Amino acid sequence: MTEDGQRAVEIAERVAREAGQLVMQGWRSGVEVSRKGRFDLLTEYDLASERLIRDQLSREFPTHRIIGEENAESGEGELVWYVDPIDGTTNFAHGHFFFGVSIALYRGSQGLAGVVHAPALGVTWKAAKGMGAFRNGKRCSVSARAQLEEAVCATGFPYDRWKNPDNNHAELALFLQRARGIRRCGAASVDLCLVADGTYDIYWEQGLNAWDMCAGALLVLEAGGQLSTYEGDAADPRTGKLIASNGVLHDVAVRTIREARNKVPSDKP
Repeated sequence: MTEDGQRAVEIAERVAREAGQLVMQGWRSGVEVSRKGRFDLLTEYDLASERLIRDQLSREFPTHRIIGEENAESGEGELVWYVDPIDGTTNFAHGHFFFGVSIALYRGSQGLAGVVHAPALGVTWKAAKGMGAFRNGKRCSVSARAQLEEAVCATGFPYDRWKNPDNNHAELALFLQRARGIRRCGAASVDLCLVADGTYDIYWEQGLNAWDMCAGALLVLEAGGQLSTYEGDAADPRTGKLIASNGVLHDVAVRTIREARNKVPSDKP
């Protein structure tokens, strides 16, 4: 863990908390909602939160790039901040507690620092490369559960699920048959953090963006978990389909998803 990495995670945590205070002003307040797509919502607090985060990160790290959900990429250089000002905007707009501010620093596909702050839940997760993962300041780690029938898993569904046949329904149906429980709470960054702190044992989803995954993915790795593509290959948290697990159940998760997607013959774990 370098001094620069320590500074990055400390600043990211401070900025995420400030953004969280801002968005809580709009939570359960009858905030005005617009649409980016049929199911993809946007509020003024998404925009205000991202402005706050960009301003502060640009001031602290003027040589870094910033890629956020709501605005164009800014800056130059190999170090990139991925920012989701409100991950779980639908939840936020409906007064649900499950949303977060997600901020991560990456070099290429390698995570260096990440923070997910869930203000309505009162929980902050953070990690930096080589530092470990922390939940509200206490070190956390993935679970040790080794049987799928004892696992609680989480997932989500793409925004174009109403027209795209690759909509995660088959994967969900098979996990529902074999796992202890499935949760769908609507904020990928928080789902990943719940794998990191041992609450969930497996998480899978597709159709995600870098700002959804990068902070939580680093948390999973620093907590001792495992990431991969749906095919079981090394994952790039910035793109594509992602499986995150406690590591013990990772091969089972990959096989189950392959079976559901008809990529290999049925092989019940």
